[in-house]
Amino acid sequence: MEDELLNLTHITEALKVDLSKEAMVDYKKSARFEMGLVRTSQVSYEYGYRVALARFRARYLELEVEEDPFKNLLEDSSVPMEAD
Repeated sequence: MEDELLNLTHITEALKVDLSKEAMVDYKKSARFEMGLVRTSQVSYEYGYRVALARFRARYLELEVEEDPFKNLLEDSSVPMEAD
């Protein structure tokens, strides 16, 4: 009886691990996960740009940077974007 109960406990725990792995694989295949990665990389890129720009401005006080790469440009308005 105890062996059977112990065996069932091990089987139940193994199934829980398998189900959580399957759920993770399914989630990583989803479009929501993909868009999260895209957004994360965009935020990282923008932050890196701003840090580099701040360091540039601190080092070269007499120089100016004219272009803001994050402003909305008219030619970008026709690009289709995925909405949440």
